[in-house]
Amino acid sequence: MKTSRGAVTLLLAVTLCFSAWSGIALAAEMPGIVGIDILSVNDFHGALIESGRNPGAAKLGALLRREWAKNPQGSIFLSAGDMFQGSPDSNLLYGKTVVEVLNALQMDAMTLGNHEFDWGIDKLRARVAESNFPYVSANVREKDSQGRLKFVHPYVILERLGLKIAVIGIVTPETAYTTGPKIVEPFEFRDPVAVVKEILPMVRQQGADMIVVLSHLASYQDAATGEVTGDAANLARLAAGVDAVVSGHSHQSVAGKVDGVPVVQAYYNGRALGKISLVYSRREQKILVSSVQAIETPIKDVKADSAIGAIVARSQSEIAPVKNVPLGSTAVDLSHDRYGLSVLGEWSSDVLRQTAKADIAFQNGGGLRTSIPAGPITMGNLYEVMPFDNTLVTMDLTGEQVMQVLNHGINGKAGTVQFSGLQLIIDSSRPYGSQVLEVRLSDGKLLDETATYRIVTNDFMAAGGDEFTMLKQGRNVTDTFVPLRDALADAVKKAGTLNVKHDGRLRDLRGAALKPAA
Repeated sequence: MKTSRGAVTLLLAVTLCFSAWSGIALAAEMPGIVGIDILSVNDFHGALIESGRNPGAAKLGALLRREWAKNPQGSIFLSAGDMFQGSPDSNLLYGKTVVEVLNALQMDAMTLGNHEFDWGIDKLRARVAESNFPYVSANVREKDSQGRLKFVHPYVILERLGLKIAVIGIVTPETAYTTGPKIVEPFEFRDPVAVVKEILPMVRQQGADMIVVLSHLASYQDAATGEVTGDAANLARLAAGVDAVVSGHSHQSVAGKVDGVPVVQAYYNGRALGKISLVYSRREQKILVSSVQAIETPIKDVKADSAIGAIVARSQSEIAPVKNVPLGSTAVDLSHDRYGLSVLGEWSSDVLRQTAKADIAFQNGGGLRTSIPAGPITMGNLYEVMPFDNTLVTMDLTGEQVMQVLNHGINGKAGTVQFSGLQLIIDSSRPYGSQVLEVRLSDGKLLDETATYRIVTNDFMAAGGDEFTMLKQGRNVTDTFVPLRDALADAVKKAGTLNVKHDGRLRDLRGAALKPAA
């Protein structure tokens, strides 16, 4: 196929100036050429306050307004979900402050993340009602009616500079097992690619010039090659006709292309702003060129947005009586990594076991969200560590079922199960599900697979969360209704000052032979 010399010249001109273009400049310099900027955030997790590497809402707002000002008529602002849950600053008011911030920043649309469901549908519906923007999630269905959620839309069509931009919402299907099973049991989460393919002809029929998938799907990027992988990349590859994908869930900084389709993820906790820029030709009715970047949110030498700062300050005064309650202190960092056994995980599972007077305790690695640095401990710290309102659940398990929990939970895809009352020898070089070689009780006796043990866990795991389905087979199940966060608070108060260290309850042979016990 021949290409006209004029067309080649135009495309070269657009490409050469693209890194510095603005929608206004393009409209003035090249009539018929339109620039659209898609600005995005994801996985904010209620990080309203500046702390460490988290810039806080006011500085994120300043970055957004700076980028928006470059193309005020041609920009849209989107969220890929997991915005509310994760900090005492948001959790104590069930995300209301985050909604106020997003309203003030004039958000255009948001999809649901798995953590939007954590507080139940009534709380989620209330936050949606308070929002001045639509929520989009096309692949969530009510099992009974097979209808979509009534308070969210499958997609919206936004208009900028005379163009129609379709935004299709997608939530991760992992919500079915990463969120409290009792909360999400009434819903099914359909295959994202199939759902997007169903909607594409609908939005085209409505005249969409550009199609964006706003997804809470994971994405990853190889630092050396720039290759983008993950569920969001698969969607970009398989759903032909999608022009851009905004992703989240995996807490990564991603800015790349999959078969020419830009895919972005803006890290997490407001540490970056995603930006996909699309240059559209009205005459050719297509996108000529695109770029994608994840812009780091500056912390130093930046003036915070005063309007956003005022919203956050008001909420801080409201939650201070709970957040700032002193509990005690820790002499050492209570560090945590969900993908390994941690000091925080060992301590918290010890607290569970002692509180319930059980033989064994299990705590999912993802249920602990951050570390506690050495120094004073407040109730706010415990809300950061454990934002979920989990309660202690006791049950009887056989030794065989305990082994099933361990084989599923050691180095599992959702993290490593934290435990108390056991001593393990594992071999992480072996395939997942077969890494546990030896299990002893805290008194040194081997676990008896035919014996029955009293165990304690949280209500999320007890209901089969993180695919711990074997816990649903437990007998004599009792929900104590004791909040796990309160049990931890009581333990800190009782200790005064914690001085917790690894005690060697897990030993990894990493391929070495297991020596027989003497």
